[in-house]
Amino acid sequence: MKNDDKNKYDSSMWEGFAVPGQVVAYILGGAALGLLAGHFIDDRLHSSPIATFIGLLLGLAAGVYAILRFVSSLK
Repeated sequence: MKNDDKNKYDSSMWEGFAVPGQVVAYILGGAALGLLAGHFIDDRLHSSPIATFIGLLLGLAAGVYAILRFVSSLK
């Protein structure tokens, strides 16, 4: 009986990391994809890193939008 109580406690502890982990993943994932896409465009066009910067900003904006959708689905 004590073993069941311990397993239940451990799983609830890890469940507490789920939401912040997803928030971090959305921000980092969006930023990384935008950065890579912008760098790819700059590399192909042989331009200054303006597309990298724009891609980073768009990736961060996409990450924030994904977080807003995720948080609104929790209610």
